[in-house]
Amino acid sequence: MTDAERPIDMAKSEDTEENRSGQSGARQSPYVDDLISVIIPVRNGERFILRTLQSVLNQSYQSIEVIVVDDGSTDSTLEIVEKAAAHDPRIRHYRGPQSGVAAARNTGIAQARGEFIAPVDADDLWHKDKLLLQRKAIVEAGARTGVAYCWSLVIDEADGIIPDWNDWTGTGKRRRGFRFEGNVLPAMLERNLLGNSSTPLIRHTCFDLVGGYDPSLYLQGAQGAEDWKIHLALAEICEFALVPRCLIGYRKSQGNMSANFVAMQRSMDLVSQWARNRWPSLVQERSRQERYSTNLYLAYAALANNSFGHAGSFCVRAIQAQPAQVANLRTLKFIVDLAIQLLGVKGWTRKIWTPTTFWEFVEHDRTLVRDN
Repeated sequence: MTDAERPIDMAKSEDTEENRSGQSGARQSPYVDDLISVIIPVRNGERFILRTLQSVLNQSYQSIEVIVVDDGSTDSTLEIVEKAAAHDPRIRHYRGPQSGVAAARNTGIAQARGEFIAPVDADDLWHKDKLLLQRKAIVEAGARTGVAYCWSLVIDEADGIIPDWNDWTGTGKRRRGFRFEGNVLPAMLERNLLGNSSTPLIRHTCFDLVGGYDPSLYLQGAQGAEDWKIHLALAEICEFALVPRCLIGYRKSQGNMSANFVAMQRSMDLVSQWARNRWPSLVQERSRQERYSTNLYLAYAALANNSFGHAGSFCVRAIQAQPAQVANLRTLKFIVDLAIQLLGVKGWTRKIWTPTTFWEFVEHDRTLVRDN
């Protein structure tokens, strides 16, 4: 398939031809109308799974089913989920051997009956209006739109907001993400616009077309970029809509997948190669920006693990890919963060910025709906 033959463009052409002939472009869906299937893969998630479930069950949009797939937990995760399911019939749970997060998500989606799929990691949080606003956005955008996304805040183990490299001011006022809508494939080739797997709402039929998450990354010891790969695959076949609000609390804690920067690097390299083979000319145009974004992301992942040598090496690679970005505020912030940690100063961001929790921020912020 050439870049000029992308399905999103062919779909537009087919839609135009159908309209000319007086036929409807709509196809019959095998899924339950308006039902959202929430998919939660979990392994040894006893510390946070109940908080995640509560944020899902408290959604203002109530037509949901919650499918929890236990990926070989050895702690009390399953018991916690079973107790929650006894009190709320919307929860179903499945247990299997450890097969990786992609396989667990696919298992859950195979059981899903909803018109829409909403993945969420077992330690992340949702604002109560997350599903309501995303469903509204995806429906209003039209039949060619298959994904709605929003913005995220990075949180710690106590649900407190962590100043992130995508939030370089750290003031609690800037927290905006990317604003790409419609055909987002070119921008998605540079970086994972959605940021994490807890962000999207996806039409089930679009998910079926791309064939699910890729479990082979886990089998290659390269777990971590499955969400970027499926977001790329979805961007090829459908359009994206944006809800310009911070509705996700994306948790970074000791031992979670994003902290394993070695596996993440290998995973991102494999996805980059897959994209290069699939869209050679589009990737070539954006390869320098992709290398900059990827390496700066990995630099922060290494820094979070106190691996200062790797962090500095990734930062150098990022600047080599895009030398002009050495003056970029994100690059400068990383350099400052690295220097401070090397000097042994811990928790400096908490001393500079007023601490706030995810719940406090999303309930009281009124600035994010401007400039739509």
